[in-house]
Amino acid sequence: MEKLTKEQINSVVAWMNTWEQLKNTAIPIRFKEDFRYSDKPPLGLVPRKIRENERLVEVKDAIIRYMDASKPIPQEWIDELNELMNYLG
Repeated sequence: MEKLTKEQINSVVAWMNTWEQLKNTAIPIRFKEDFRYSDKPPLGLVPRKIRENERLVEVKDAIIRYMDASKPIPQEWIDELNELMNYLG
């Protein structure tokens, strides 16, 4: 459902207030509250540094698990660890 514009909301509230049964009731006020126009932007992205930090933790944890299991650590994990550590400083 598309969001209503301020003009649309005000038109509906004005129309509701022309009805004798709705005058001075909470219905027009509730409508305005429920459908109020918002200038807030939509949800964006998690900052890249936060995602990269989460990935750094995942790579470190995977390396530790492999070390604990005496398994060889894939070179690409070591490369990624180095890249992440350089990126994050």
